Amino acid sequence: MSKLVELTEHVRSKSPAYDETIVRSLVDKIWATHRYIQGSTTKESPYEIEFCLRPAISEWLPGEFLLATALTEERDFHLHYGDPWDYVSKTIPEFEAIPDSRLIFVGVPRLYKYLPLFCSALFHELGHFIDLSHGLTEASMLLNPPNPDHAPILKNYRQEHFADLFAASYVGGAIADTLSSISPDAGVTFSHPSTAKRLELIEDYLVGNENAEIDMWQNVLRRRGLPGLKKRFELPEIKHAFDDIRPVAITEHAQLFGLFPAAWSYMANAIHGDGPDWATGAGQLEIVRIVNDLTEKSIRNASIRKLWQANAS
Repeated sequence: MSKLVELTEHVRSKSPAYDETIVRSLVDKIWATHRYIQGSTTKESPYEIEFCLRPAISEWLPGEFLLATALTEERDFHLHYGDPWDYVSKTIPEFEAIPDSRLIFVGVPRLYKYLPLFCSALFHELGHFIDLSHGLTEASMLLNPPNPDHAPILKNYRQEHFADLFAASYVGGAIADTLSSISPDAGVTFSHPSTAKRLELIEDYLVGNENAEIDMWQNVLRRRGLPGLKKRFELPEIKHAFDDIRPVAITEHAQLFGLFPAAWSYMANAIHGDGPDWATGAGQLEIVRIVNDLTEKSIRNASIRKLWQANAS
């Protein structure tokens, strides 16, 4: 934030003034950046999700980065580069105090503010982000060219399939559960394959079935010198803690990612009558609220524990 203030003061004091078009565009970018940074520096944004995304981003992107999260009134999650510094370096070369770290904007629908299990969708959005950052879909179109007549739609489908597989690598079946809850009956469109097809691919990946598209993506990643698709999660034992309405202790990243599918499974069992005593007689919305609350507190405790250990060492 201090760098943005410094940039603003530089532009205001410049004589002669910068071109009006440059200033107007810069104001828009600073305003958008402020919106996300403000969300991340208040108690409004779900910082627990940022804590979960950071180790995944670090595995795929070089250099330092900062996450800034804003709650939106939209239905969709998003994740993309949003800082103004590339624009500044090209249009305001006299300003040299550009930070080294990149700023990544994370958008979370306000509806899901207290529902971290549904925020599994952000790992899908991170998959799109990684795809665009490394040109993976573009590479797949060169290595495995589709029928030219169908190339535009198949390119879109490949983007969605990679993002699903990427998410499944981190949060396992949680991405399928989230997809089934948010878009259970979505059919084929120009931009998206059907939910049924997406769930089928996720299932093939998680159970280890042979699948030509999965093989294609592994080859693309290998050619790009990037990590392959593999299960990066470990299912923690949550039953005893959640049965007692207590957060579960998470000690490593794999368990942090695995908390999402474990909690989704626990929640489904509770809704369908195979849950703890506290779920007996509880309505579905109450069960969803309690399991998400326990998940959120478990992530928060893990983040606090990590900060404490870092300061103690």
